[in-house]
Amino acid sequence: MSKASQQGPQRSCIACRKVLDQSLLVRYVLSPQGEVLVDYGRKLPGRGGYTCCEVSCLETAVKRKQFERIFTGCCLPPTYEALKESLVKQVRQRVANLVGMARKSGIVRSGSRLVMTELGRDSELSLVLLSEDLSPTIASKVVSIAENRGVPCHVIFDKGYMGQLMGKGERSVVALRSGPLAETINNEILRYKQIAGEA
Repeated sequence: MSKASQQGPQRSCIACRKVLDQSLLVRYVLSPQGEVLVDYGRKLPGRGGYTCCEVSCLETAVKRKQFERIFTGCCLPPTYEALKESLVKQVRQRVANLVGMARKSGIVRSGSRLVMTELGRDSELSLVLLSEDLSPTIASKVVSIAENRGVPCHVIFDKGYMGQLMGKGERSVVALRSGPLAETINNEILRYKQIAGEA
Protein backbone atom coordinates (compact mmCIF):
# COMPACT_ATOMS: atom_id res chain seq x y z
CA MET A 1 0.00 0.00 0.00
CA SER A 2 1.45 3.36 -0.98
CA LYS A 3 2.04 6.11 1.55
CA ALA A 4 -0.49 8.35 -0.18
CA SER A 5 -3.24 5.73 0.07
CA GLN A 6 -2.67 5.47 3.83
CA GLN A 7 -3.32 9.17 4.36
CA GLY A 8 -6.59 11.00 4.58
CA PRO A 9 -7.52 13.89 2.26
CA GLN A 10 -4.77 16.51 2.09
CA ARG A 11 -5.35 20.25 2.25
CA SER A 12 -3.06 23.27 2.41
CA CYS A 13 -3.13 26.07 4.98
CA ILE A 14 -4.09 29.33 3.28
CA ALA A 15 -1.62 31.19 5.53
CA CYS A 16 1.61 29.16 5.65
CA ARG A 17 0.81 26.92 2.63
CA LYS A 18 1.81 23.80 4.55
CA VAL A 19 0.05 20.67 3.24
CA LEU A 20 -1.38 18.47 5.98
CA ASP A 21 -4.02 15.83 6.53
CA GLN A 22 -7.42 17.54 6.49
CA SER A 23 -8.16 16.30 10.02
CA LEU A 24 -5.24 18.34 11.36
CA LEU A 25 -6.52 21.62 9.91
CA VAL A 26 -9.35 24.00 10.78
CA ARG A 27 -12.01 24.40 8.09
CA TYR A 28 -13.81 27.64 7.23
CA VAL A 29 -16.84 28.15 5.00
CA LEU A 30 -18.80 31.12 3.70
CA SER A 31 -22.34 31.67 4.98
CA PRO A 32 -25.16 32.69 2.59
CA GLN A 33 -24.77 36.20 4.05
CA GLY A 34 -21.10 36.31 3.08
CA GLU A 35 -19.65 35.78 6.56
CA VAL A 36 -16.63 33.55 7.10
CA LEU A 37 -17.60 30.82 9.57
CA VAL A 38 -15.39 28.43 11.53
CA ASP A 39 -16.43 24.86 10.70
CA TYR A 40 -14.37 22.93 13.24
CA GLY A 41 -16.57 19.85 12.94
CA ARG A 42 -16.30 19.97 9.12
CA LYS A 43 -20.06 19.55 8.71
CA LEU A 44 -21.21 22.76 7.04
CA PRO A 45 -21.94 22.73 3.30
CA GLY A 46 -20.01 24.67 0.72
CA ARG A 47 -16.47 25.14 -0.43
CA GLY A 48 -14.00 25.25 2.41
CA GLY A 49 -10.73 26.97 3.19
CA TYR A 50 -8.23 25.72 5.76
CA THR A 51 -5.64 26.96 8.24
CA CYS A 52 -3.34 25.15 10.63
CA CYS A 53 -4.60 24.84 14.22
CA GLU A 54 -2.37 27.77 15.11
CA VAL A 55 -3.69 31.22 15.95
CA SER A 56 -0.64 32.65 14.16
CA CYS A 57 -1.84 31.12 10.88
CA LEU A 58 -5.37 32.40 11.48
CA GLU A 59 -4.05 35.88 12.18
CA THR A 60 -1.86 35.78 9.07
CA ALA A 61 -4.76 34.61 6.90
CA VAL A 62 -6.89 37.55 8.06
CA LYS A 63 -4.09 40.11 7.68
CA ARG A 64 -3.22 38.94 4.17
CA LYS A 65 -6.90 38.83 3.17
CA GLN A 66 -6.63 35.16 2.22
CA PHE A 67 -10.28 34.50 3.06
CA GLU A 68 -11.38 37.15 0.56
CA ARG A 69 -9.15 35.50 -2.05
CA ILE A 70 -10.48 31.96 -1.64
CA PHE A 71 -14.10 32.99 -1.15
CA THR A 72 -14.50 35.14 -4.22
CA GLY A 73 -17.62 37.21 -4.52
CA CYS A 74 -19.42 38.75 -1.57
CA CYS A 75 -17.06 37.69 1.23
CA LEU A 76 -17.24 40.11 4.15
CA PRO A 77 -13.78 40.82 5.62
CA PRO A 78 -13.54 38.68 8.79
CA THR A 79 -11.84 39.80 11.99
CA TYR A 80 -9.19 37.73 13.72
CA GLU A 81 -10.84 38.24 17.12
CA ALA A 82 -14.25 36.96 16.00
CA LEU A 83 -12.83 33.90 14.24
CA LYS A 84 -10.57 33.03 17.17
CA GLU A 85 -13.46 33.35 19.64
CA SER A 86 -15.63 31.08 17.51
CA LEU A 87 -12.81 28.55 17.14
CA VAL A 88 -12.11 28.45 20.88
CA LYS A 89 -15.82 27.90 21.62
CA GLN A 90 -16.09 25.11 19.05
CA VAL A 91 -13.01 23.24 20.30
CA ARG A 92 -14.26 23.54 23.89
CA GLN A 93 -17.66 22.19 22.81
CA ARG A 94 -15.92 19.33 21.01
CA VAL A 95 -14.16 18.40 24.26
CA ALA A 96 -17.47 18.51 26.14
CA ASN A 97 -19.14 16.28 23.54
CA LEU A 98 -16.31 13.76 23.77
CA VAL A 99 -16.45 13.68 27.58
CA GLY A 100 -20.19 13.03 27.31
CA MET A 101 -19.49 10.18 24.89
CA ALA A 102 -16.94 8.76 27.32
CA ARG A 103 -19.53 8.73 30.09
CA LYS A 104 -22.00 6.89 27.89
CA SER A 105 -19.27 4.42 26.98
CA GLY A 106 -18.72 3.63 30.66
CA ILE A 107 -15.02 4.53 30.70
CA VAL A 108 -15.15 7.39 33.23
CA ARG A 109 -14.74 7.61 36.99
CA SER A 110 -15.88 10.74 38.79
CA GLY A 111 -15.43 12.18 42.24
CA SER A 112 -12.13 13.19 43.83
CA ARG A 113 -12.00 10.37 46.38
CA LEU A 114 -12.78 7.62 43.89
CA VAL A 115 -10.32 8.97 41.33
CA MET A 116 -7.53 9.35 43.89
CA THR A 117 -8.19 5.83 45.17
CA GLU A 118 -7.99 4.36 41.67
CA LEU A 119 -4.93 6.39 40.79
CA GLY A 120 -3.27 5.14 43.97
CA ARG A 121 -3.40 1.57 42.78
CA ASP A 122 -2.53 -0.09 39.48
CA SER A 123 -5.52 1.20 37.52
CA GLU A 124 -6.13 1.78 33.82
CA LEU A 125 -6.83 5.50 34.21
CA SER A 126 -4.97 7.53 31.61
CA LEU A 127 -6.44 11.05 31.83
CA VAL A 128 -7.72 13.26 34.65
CA LEU A 129 -9.91 16.35 34.28
CA LEU A 130 -10.11 18.86 37.13
CA SER A 131 -12.82 21.49 37.39
CA GLU A 132 -11.81 25.15 37.22
CA ASP A 133 -13.37 25.79 40.64
CA LEU A 134 -11.84 22.81 42.44
CA SER A 135 -10.20 23.72 45.75
CA PRO A 136 -6.41 24.14 45.43
CA THR A 137 -5.81 21.65 48.25
CA ILE A 138 -7.72 18.81 46.58
CA ALA A 139 -6.36 19.76 43.17
CA SER A 140 -2.75 19.51 44.37
CA LYS A 141 -3.42 16.08 45.92
CA VAL A 142 -4.98 14.71 42.71
CA VAL A 143 -2.25 16.18 40.52
CA SER A 144 0.50 14.79 42.75
CA ILE A 145 -0.89 11.24 42.60
CA ALA A 146 -1.54 11.49 38.87
CA GLU A 147 1.95 12.79 38.14
CA ASN A 148 3.46 9.87 40.07
CA ARG A 149 1.49 7.58 37.76
CA GLY A 150 2.42 9.53 34.64
CA VAL A 151 -1.23 10.42 34.03
CA PRO A 152 -1.85 13.86 32.42
CA CYS A 153 -4.18 16.30 34.20
CA HIS A 154 -6.13 19.16 32.63
CA VAL A 155 -8.19 21.93 34.21
CA ILE A 156 -11.36 22.55 32.21
CA PHE A 157 -15.07 23.35 32.84
CA ASP A 158 -16.62 24.16 36.21
CA LYS A 159 -18.12 21.70 38.70
CA GLY A 160 -21.67 22.31 37.52
CA TYR A 161 -20.94 21.73 33.85
CA MET A 162 -18.70 18.75 34.61
CA GLY A 163 -21.55 17.23 36.60
CA GLN A 164 -23.95 17.94 33.75
CA LEU A 165 -21.66 16.04 31.36
CA MET A 166 -21.62 13.16 33.84
CA GLY A 167 -25.41 13.19 34.13
CA LYS A 168 -25.10 13.88 37.85
CA GLY A 169 -24.74 16.72 40.33
CA GLU A 170 -21.56 18.74 40.62
CA ARG A 171 -18.37 16.87 39.80
CA SER A 172 -14.93 18.33 40.43
CA VAL A 173 -12.75 15.45 39.24
CA VAL A 174 -13.29 13.10 36.31
CA ALA A 175 -10.92 10.42 35.05
CA LEU A 176 -10.97 8.27 31.92
CA ARG A 177 -9.69 4.79 31.32
CA SER A 178 -7.08 4.17 28.64
CA GLY A 179 -8.29 3.96 25.07
CA PRO A 180 -8.70 5.88 21.82
CA LEU A 181 -11.40 8.17 23.26
CA ALA A 182 -9.23 9.26 26.18
CA GLU A 183 -6.36 9.91 23.79
CA THR A 184 -8.60 11.98 21.50
CA ILE A 185 -9.90 14.04 24.44
CA ASN A 186 -6.35 14.68 25.65
CA ASN A 187 -5.31 15.85 22.17
CA GLU A 188 -8.35 18.11 21.81
CA ILE A 189 -7.72 19.71 25.21
CA LEU A 190 -4.10 20.36 24.27
CA ARG A 191 -5.32 21.95 21.04
CA TYR A 192 -7.88 24.01 22.96
CA LYS A 193 -5.24 25.30 25.38
CA GLN A 194 -2.92 26.19 22.54
CA ILE A 195 -5.58 28.09 20.60
CA ALA A 196 -6.99 29.79 23.71
CA GLY A 197 -3.50 30.79 24.84
CA GLU A 198 -3.57 28.64 27.98
CA ALA A 199 -0.78 26.24 26.98
